[in-house]
Parts: sequence; structure tokens; C-alpha cells
Amino acid sequence: MFKKSISSVLTLAVSISVLAGILALVIYVSSSSHRMALDMEKQAITQSGGIIKHSLEDSIQGTVTLTRTLAIQQAVLEAFHGQPERAKERFKSYMEGYKDTIWAIFAFDESGRIVAGYNADMADLAGQDRSGREYVKAVRDNTNIYISKNIFSAGSDTSVLIYAVATAVKDGTGRHLGGVAVFPKWSVATRTFLDPLRFGERGYGFIIDNKGVIIAHAADKELLLKDLSSHGFIQEALRVKNGMVEYDWKGEDKFMSVTHLPETDWYICMSAYSSEMTATATTQRNVLLAVGAVVIVAVVLVIVLFLRSLVILPLSVIGAFTKRIAAQDYRAELTGTFRFEMKDLSDNIRSMVAEIKNKLGFSQGLLDAMTISCIVADPQGKILFVNQPVIDFLEHGGKPADYLGMSVSRFFYGEEGRQSITEKAIAERRPIQNVQIEIATRKGKTVFTQTDAAPLYDLDGTLIAGFALFMDLTEIKKQQELIAAQNEMIADAARQASDVSDLMASAAAQLSAQIEQSSRGSEVQRQRVQETATAVEEMNATVLEVAKNASAAAERSAEAGRKAKDGAEIVTQVVSAIGTVQREAVGLKENMGTLGRQAEDIGKIMGVISDIADQTNLLALNAAIEAARAGEAGRGFAVVADEVRKLAEKTMNATKEVGEAIGGIQSGARQTVARVEAAVSAVEQATALSGKSGAALGEIVELVENAGDQVRSIATASEEQSAASEEINRSVNEINAIASEMADGMEQSARAVSDLAGQAQTLNDLIARLQSGGDALPSSRPKALS
Repeated sequence: MFKKSISSVLTLAVSISVLAGILALVIYVSSSSHRMALDMEKQAITQSGGIIKHSLEDSIQGTVTLTRTLAIQQAVLEAFHGQPERAKERFKSYMEGYKDTIWAIFAFDESGRIVAGYNADMADLAGQDRSGREYVKAVRDNTNIYISKNIFSAGSDTSVLIYAVATAVKDGTGRHLGGVAVFPKWSVATRTFLDPLRFGERGYGFIIDNKGVIIAHAADKELLLKDLSSHGFIQEALRVKNGMVEYDWKGEDKFMSVTHLPETDWYICMSAYSSEMTATATTQRNVLLAVGAVVIVAVVLVIVLFLRSLVILPLSVIGAFTKRIAAQDYRAELTGTFRFEMKDLSDNIRSMVAEIKNKLGFSQGLLDAMTISCIVADPQGKILFVNQPVIDFLEHGGKPADYLGMSVSRFFYGEEGRQSITEKAIAERRPIQNVQIEIATRKGKTVFTQTDAAPLYDLDGTLIAGFALFMDLTEIKKQQELIAAQNEMIADAARQASDVSDLMASAAAQLSAQIEQSSRGSEVQRQRVQETATAVEEMNATVLEVAKNASAAAERSAEAGRKAKDGAEIVTQVVSAIGTVQREAVGLKENMGTLGRQAEDIGKIMGVISDIADQTNLLALNAAIEAARAGEAGRGFAVVADEVRKLAEKTMNATKEVGEAIGGIQSGARQTVARVEAAVSAVEQATALSGKSGAALGEIVELVENAGDQVRSIATASEEQSAASEEINRSVNEINAIASEMADGMEQSARAVSDLAGQAQTLNDLIARLQSGGDALPSSRPKALS
């Protein structure tokens, strides 16, 4: 069974403290490591989603470039005019080279019928109807470039997933002829970019379209093209677009990064299990817990050993010593080796025991040496000490030790239950003086005694015993009748003096309490005055600061007035400059007309450059095809031809952009002429408004000067307030000095009242002696029981 002791308590406290510290450290390290690992993994999967996004964007952009290039080739244009041979040959050549990544390429007319094209199985698609397809409708609606937002399976091979990229085909006059469509193999792209990725043991990536349909999945191909929009995490991914989604999947916490692909409105999702991503942090936590447990055991053992050597064993020795002292074995000695605080404690205990032995020896010796009859009883009325004179006076016989433990009532009256004077003083916890009683001794003799009894308290105010003194009044009683009248007069005087003494003592006590209360009030007043003085000094500093700020504000107001005057002069100059702007605007209008005519001439030249670039592109494509047929020998020539084709495409694009820019310049020139005319009118209005601004600035100058006068008045008032604050500060200091003098006076009064109370107590003692009759008949002094 667990036994409470200092050793066990200290060991438990140290263990709990060390355990709490190590647990706090482990929890902090574990949580921070867990959070850091989770954040790093979230960042990693987010980066993976970004990489896939860029890869898909590059792949889609490459397909878009291919589609646009085919749409402008002369061979493709011929197919729309009843000459599909070259287009078929061109498409077939492309499919032979890209059948691993592209499912089909074909051109379709405005009705949706394929005029030329092949798929990866090298099947001729000419004549097939595609009029119901979304890409045909989009091209027919003049969509610049169409990219399908959904993934679908190829018609002849359902295991192949594809998406469509299409663009319109127009002749040289801009007339819509139809379109060109390219169908990349979607599964090839996802197999390269998505499938290899794994996050932990079970983490993977997938892609959904804008309806929540799975269009790619790295782990479970059975989910392809299935609608999962009913799941909460899919809905959250569609709502977030770009960010992180945390959710519960079959009782486990998962998180998922979402990256939006704007071109197709697809969502790239990278999901992982939180427990797998933080496995390293969890392992680290377990290691820290194990190390912490070992450290706790080691630290506790070391501390327990030191505590046992330095504290527990010395305390046990001290405990045994004090136990013997408590059992009144005052011959016991404190021996042993004590260090540090234990040495001071042992020395103090030795000194305390020596002092106790001295005090007890003094008290016991005093009681034993007393010749006056006395008795000491415990709070229950049992005799603790009685001396021989009392036993002889009552003719009991025997020794004092024979009566220890006997009740006082039985000792005096021979019966239990009758309250003695000693027991009454203990019960009422007050001194009882000058009580004269008649007692019969054991031998039947009647004796008279005067008893003074009082309760005894320890240093903590706890009642520990009652003490009584007995005076033999037997002889005095015999003479009592002779001196009764004189004693009655003395008794009356003594009662009156006692009343006066009591009133004096009570008044002195009340006056002392009031003086003490006043002294405390004076001290509080002195503290409040000191706080007030401090507050006044702070207020004085604040007022000075306000005065400085007001002066500075006055200077800034004057400066604002000067700036306003300068502003009025500037407005006058602005009016003049606006007139100049009006004249320049008229000249600009004429120059813009000339610029428009020159831009029309440049447009004609760019048309010729566009025709040259188109022919160059066609030649480059033919050269590339011929180089491909030449095999390894034509590879270098193919590279050059491809670069020439790209240059031609760039030239065509640049020509088209320059043409659009020239058109924009012409339109801008016409708009600029109209806006210049509007600007001329606005300049005239601005001239009128500038004149009004000058008048307003004049009024502002006047208002700023008035504000400056008011700020200077505030500064003057703040300086006067500062002077008043200094005067208040001096007054508060004088009050503080008066309060200090009052507190000193209260202390002196308290000492005087204390002296008065002492004198009253002395008077009470004298009256007590007077009431005992000790001074009434000097020749008949009472005899002490001895």
C-alpha cells in the first residue's frame, strides 16, 4: 500500500514536473513536425498539380498550333474545292508519324461532312457525317479555336479516350469553308503525366471536368467517365478551383490539392492520406516518447538518490529526535551529518530544543520554588501541578505527585461536579481575583482562603491551563467583624476607583483605535497626495507639449497660407497653359487625318507580305514531307524546312497582327480626331473652371490666416494652463508635507495613549490590591499558604 511521506511526495512532484516538461516538449515537437510535414507534403502535391497543368497546357497548345497550321495549308483549302487528294495525302502522312499520340485528323465542310482525313487505324474517314458534334457547331458559330471540355471514347475503339481541338478554315476572302479537327489520345497524355505519380502508399492523382466526371485516374481506371459530383469533396473541389480541400474518406483524413485548367475547365486533383504523409513525424513522436520515458526514469532516480541522501535521511534523523523531545525525553541529542539547508535546520532545532529546555527548566523550577500555595489545571480541570503548601493547608497528606490527574473540584471539595474557582476561570477564560471561600479540611477543620485564578494561553493564544494562588485568611476572618465598617468604606472607594479605572482604560483603548485608524487614513492621504502630485506633473508635461504643438501648428498654418497664395498664382498660369493646349489640339486633329491615310497605304503593302508568307509555309510543309520520305538523309533538311515553316507562320501571324494594328490605328485616328474636338471644348470649360479655382484659393488663404490666429490663441492658453499646473503641483507638495506631519503626530499620540493605558492598568492593579484588603490593616496582613 502506498505510504505518504516527504520522499514519496517529492518523488511524485519531481516525476510529474519532469513528465509534464517532457510531454510538453514532445507534444510541441510532434505537433510542429506533424504540421511541417503536412505542409511540405501539401506543397509538394500542389506543385505536382501545377506541373501536370503546365504539361497539359503545353500538350494542348501544341495540338492547337498543329490545328491552326493545317487550317491554313493550301492542300487543305483545295479539299474544300473538290480536290481532296493532296489533303488526304497530307493527313495520312501526319497520322503515320503521330498515330501513337493522335487518334484522328480530318477536315470537314460547313455541313459537317468529312472531306479528307484518317484515324490511327489508317482508315479513310472521308464522307462520314459529323454534323451533330459540338466541335462542328462551334466552328460553324465562328469560334476561333475550339477545345472540348469533356473526354469521350473513340467511335471505333472504346478503350481509347480522346478530346477534340478544332478551328475554322476560310478562303482568301474570309469566307467560311468548314474546319479542321485534331483528336489527341487523352490516355497517352495521362499515362505520361499523371499515372506515375504516387503520394505515400495510397495517394494518387485524378482529373475531373466541370461536371464532376472523372476523366483521368492514376489508380482506378474503372472510375473513368463516371460521375462523382454527388460526393462532397468533388463539390468542394469544383467550388475551390485552386487550393486545398480536406475531407474524410472511409474514416481516414485525406487532403487534396486542386488546380484549375482554364482552357478546358478541367480540375487536376492530387489526393493523399494525412496519416501516410505524416508517418515520419509520427515515428519521430514515438521515438521522443520512448527517449522521454527513459529520461524521466533516469532523472527521477538521480533526484530520488540525491533527495534521500541530502533531505530524506537527515529529515528522518531530525524526526526521530523531535519525537523523543515530544515524549519529554530532554536528554536526547541530535547527531548525524547535515548539509546545506539541512545543516541550518539541524542547528536551529538544536537551538530551539535548548531554549525549550531552558524555558521549561525555568518554569518548573519557578513552580517548585514557590512558597505560596498554587495549583495548575488543564482545560478539562485535571491537576497538572500542585505544591506541598496547598496539600498541607487542606490537611490532605501525601505528596504532590499523588494528586496529579485528579479534578480540582474533587481535590478541594471531595466531590465531582462542583465548579472550583480555577475551573470557572478556565471556562469563562478570564481572570478571577480576590475570591474568598470557606473550605473544610480532611480533618474537619474550617479554613478561609482568598483565591486568585486566571487562564493561561500559549504564544498562539490557545488555552492550555488554569493557574490559581491561595492566601490563608483564617486569622483575618477572626478580626473581620472588628474592621467591617472600615473595610466597607474601603470597598466602596475601591469599586468607584475600579469603575473610573475601567472607564479610563476603555476610553484609552477607543482613543488608541481611533488614533490608529486616523494614522492609517493619514498614510492613505499621503499616498493619494503623492499620486496626485505625480499626475499633476504628468499633466503639466502634457500641457507643455500641447503648447509646443499649438505653436508648431500656428507656424504650419502660416506656411499653408503662403502655399495657398502660391497656388492662386499657379492657377493663373494654368489658365494660360490651357489656352496653349487648345491651339495644339487643333493642330493634332490635322496630323491625325494625315496619319490615317498613311496607315491605309501600309495595309496594302502588308497584304502582299501575307501572300508571300502563305506560299513560303506551303513550300516548307512540302519540303518537310519530302525530307521525311528521304529518311535519315533528309533529317537535316527537315529541320531547316520546319524552321522555315515556323518562320513563315510567324510572318503570317505578324502580318495579320500588323494588319489588325493598322486597322486599329485607322480607327484610333478617327476616334482621336473626334476626341480632340471634344478636348477643345473641354479645354474651354477647364479655362472657366480654373478662374473659379483662383477665386476659391483666395478664400482658402483668408480661412488659413484665421485658423492661424486661432491656433496661436490656443498656444497662449496652453502656456497659461501650464503655469496653473505648476502652481497646483506646489500646492499638492505642501499638502503632502502637512499629511506627513499629521501622520507623525498620530504616531506620537498613539504612544501617549498607550502610556495612558499602561497607567490605567497600574491603577487597576493598585485597586485590586486595595480591594483585597491588604492595605486596610497593616498590622493584620494575610498569611501566604506556605
